[in-house]
Amino acid sequence: MTDSDTTDRPERAAYETRVPPGESPAACPYCGRPLESDRLLVLHEGLDHWERLDDDRREAFRETYAGETDDLRTFRLKMLGLLVVLYFAFLFVYSYVLEDPYSSTNAALVVFGLLSRSR
Repeated sequence: MTDSDTTDRPERAAYETRVPPGESPAACPYCGRPLESDRLLVLHEGLDHWERLDDDRREAFRETYAGETDDLRTFRLKMLGLLVVLYFAFLFVYSYVLEDPYSSTNAALVVFGLLSRSR
């Protein structure tokens, strides 16, 4: 081992891993990092140790990464929908507090008119 090999490696950090009682964490065979699940181990190996993986582990990483990407996209769409619902709920509550029965309808029509005009 040369001096450059030891300087290129980051210092070993203490990782916080939450594992249910009675179970042991999955440890990376390359760097020893403890991970909460096998799914996270596959993602860690693919991101940090790609060169060392065989074809089967690389394919497992691709499948796991694609599933994670789909889950993240679904989460983002749900949160966007929640923000839109909250926005209009606050808009209607605000118009109700003002006691102007037409303000919420007009505001919604203006918003939908702007959306349809941009298409």
